[in-house]
Amino acid sequence: MSTHAAIGVQLTDGTICGCYVHYDGGTLADRIEIFLNEKTTTDLALLITQAQASGGMHSFHCPPWQPGIERELPRETEFLDDNEEYIINESNWKEDHYGAAYSYLVNYETGKIKKWSKY
Repeated sequence: MSTHAAIGVQLTDGTICGCYVHYDGGTLADRIEIFLNEKTTTDLALLITQAQASGGMHSFHCPPWQPGIERELPRETEFLDDNEEYIINESNWKEDHYGAAYSYLVNYETGKIKKWSKY
């Protein structure tokens, strides 16, 4: 079962660059923090922009699951392949977004994460 979410970066001018995330939305905060420890908020905004073109993300910054491998594997982001743009911005941030149970908004300057939940 999927837990849908929205992820976004609030830029310095107040605009939001966001996308839909299909899988594992309830645990995105931890993966966002890991991503931001490895990269920047600019990298996150660019990744989101790339995902918008394909309808969003299937999963965000997940370690690949491979039984029997005990070493650290690189984390991956998988994009949806909807062939249709789906853009979340400041004008539609609070909408349903395919039943998104969670929303995560990252402050571009500070990297702080705000989380909203329907539960």
